This record gives sequence, C-alpha cells and structure tokens, in this order.
Amino acid sequence: MTVRPLRRLAQAAVEFGRDIERPPLPERGPAEVRRAAAAFNLMQARIRRHIQERTYMLAAITHDLQTPLTRLRLRLEKVQDPDLQARLIGDLAAMQSTIREGLDLAQSMDSKETLQAIDLEAMVSSVVEDAQDMGCDAALEQPLDITVRARPNALRRCLTNLVDNAVKYGKSARVRMTRNGGEVLISIRDRGPGIPEQELEAVFKPFHRLESSRSRETGGTGLGLTIARNIAESNYGSLVLRNHPEGGIEALLTLQVLAG
Repeated sequence: MTVRPLRRLAQAAVEFGRDIERPPLPERGPAEVRRAAAAFNLMQARIRRHIQERTYMLAAITHDLQTPLTRLRLRLEKVQDPDLQARLIGDLAAMQSTIREGLDLAQSMDSKETLQAIDLEAMVSSVVEDAQDMGCDAALEQPLDITVRARPNALRRCLTNLVDNAVKYGKSARVRMTRNGGEVLISIRDRGPGIPEQELEAVFKPFHRLESSRSRETGGTGLGLTIARNIAESNYGSLVLRNHPEGGIEALLTLQVLAG
C-alpha cells in the first residue's frame, strides 16, 4: 500500500516531463502522501507558469522586433554597393531566422496542441514531398502503414527539421520507417561528413554549433535539433543521432504506436 503512492508520484513526474498540461495529482491518502502530492502539484504549477511566461515574453519580443527589422530591410534596399548590400541583407535574414527559431524553441516546450491519431506514413511522405518540391534530394525509401498518437503540427515540425537538417548539412535525406513491437522507428540519413562521436549529444543543446564546416558553410541557428528533440519527447518519443557505418549522420526518431 505504501509503494503505490510512490509509483503514482514517479509516473506523474515522467508524464509531466512529456506534457506540462497534465492534470495535478489527487491529494488523498495518508498525511505524508497528501503533502508530497501537494508539493508536486505546486512545483508543476510553478514550472508550467515559468515556461508559459517565457513563451509569452519571447512572442512579445519577436512581435516588437518585426517593425524595426522591416524598416531596416527597406533602408538596406537603398545601399548603393551591391556586395555590401547583399552581406547586410544576409546578416538581417540571419537575425530574423534566429528570432523565429528562438520563439519556436520556447513553443516546443509549451505545446497546448492535443494528442491525435495520425497516419504517420502520410505525414512522413508529405514532408519528404515538400522537400522534393523545393528541389532537395529527399526520398522515402521504406514507408510503413502505421498510426501513432501525437500532436500533428508539432510532429510535422519535428520531421521537417530533421529532413531539412539532413539536406542542409548532408546534401540528401533518405527516410526509412520500421516497426519494433509497440514503437515505430523513423530513420533520416544524410550523406554528409558525419560529426565527432563526442558531439552527437552536444548538438542537441540550444545554439550549439560545430566547429567544422558542416555548420559554418551552411549557416543555421543551432536550434533545429533542440526543437526536434523537445517535440519528440513531448510526443512520448525519443530522438538520437549516430554516425552511420556507411557514412553520414542518421537521425533516429522513435514514437509510440497507437494501440488498437
């Protein structure tokens, strides 16, 4: 009897890590259990409020910066030196991209989108086709007819980030879907130079950039993988990278199959 409340508390902690909108723990049972549940609920409410306030703040900053950035862009159009103008406009575009992705990062931790049944093959295929329409070398080599329970807009953003990342840094994206029991594994492999083993986890940190040309030649804010992992974990999944034995980087996204 004394173990069951601890199990509930442990499970609540796991679920809160994936969904900050989960309901509070019921505060019942012996006094010690009620106090522990109340303390957990208070902590959960404070963390939720902190994340929401940060998201609102970043949204406000992003909104307020749009007008001066637009004004700056118009002024740059009047610069007479074409080379200087191109460099300045490039810097401005990088600033705008960083601002947008900073907001996306905050929103990836504060998703109020509801979990839904999703035709995963259709979504993956659509993301790959979008990349192809942009002239990118992308292909779904191994489709799989399967349904998962996830937040559709967030999951699509996760998949798009991974395919874009493969194309940007590895020149191509090869996607394969396989099932392993109650999970589905989505592999997105590129043909790039790979990255050092000690960096495979570090690249998920916000604004982390590799010292190699893999990052410097192509730009980027260093937030795409951070956002993708946040989304994966909020959808009861996981995301890791590995150097493929035959070359390139392979992103491995694992999701839970919808039972039924």
